[in-house]
Amino acid sequence: MTYGLVSLSIIMMIAVACPIITQLIPGKPMPQTVLLLVFGAIFGPFILDKIWVTKAVELLSELGLAFLFQLDVVLGAFAAGFILRFVTPNGNHTLNLKLEGMGYGFLIPVFFVVSGASIDVKAVVANPALLITFIIMLLLVHAVPIFVATTLDHRVNPLDPQDKLTVSLYCTTALPLIVAVTSLAVQGGTMHQTTASTLVAAGAVTVFLMPLLGGLTSKLMKGETRLIAPTA
Repeated sequence: MTYGLVSLSIIMMIAVACPIITQLIPGKPMPQTVLLLVFGAIFGPFILDKIWVTKAVELLSELGLAFLFQLDVVLGAFAAGFILRFVTPNGNHTLNLKLEGMGYGFLIPVFFVVSGASIDVKAVVANPALLITFIIMLLLVHAVPIFVATTLDHRVNPLDPQDKLTVSLYCTTALPLIVAVTSLAVQGGTMHQTTASTLVAAGAVTVFLMPLLGGLTSKLMKGETRLIAPTA
């Protein structure tokens, strides 16, 4: 068996296992995309060295990236889509379901697993300050502007303060975009793999941590409101 076939076999097993594991975890605190990245990092060249990013694997990963953001980056994909629309002008529901199944069930998981395999875990662990810095930057770039915007919104039914904070924390997560941008930057030679690994790790932490913090702060603030209200 070639390296590419072995890698694709492992990636397919990970793609099948991650949704099952996600459903089995009580409360589902771990998003599927994070699990795909984690397993990709474990089986990647920096730890177990069982997944090799060959040309075939890289091509499927780029197709997954294109499908994730619905980009026609491959001319053949554009031509195929044009021909299908010409043949079936009113669309074909069954065909669309099959294409979406291939994209969301295989190509996108391949992209996240390959991206996880590119994470240099040792480099991330060796520089925790950079990881924390990136998480704080994500909060400043995403959460703070959203909180300010919702605070300045003077519509009839404004959000409560705890809801504003919860929404801001939830909006901090931007893992797919971070993975896509860092992958393209590394391929273009404009970003070092260590920096990209830390950025992706920070994005994965926000996806896992921010919803928990959002739910926790909402419960705490609502609990304090109930305690204060009777004495007011």
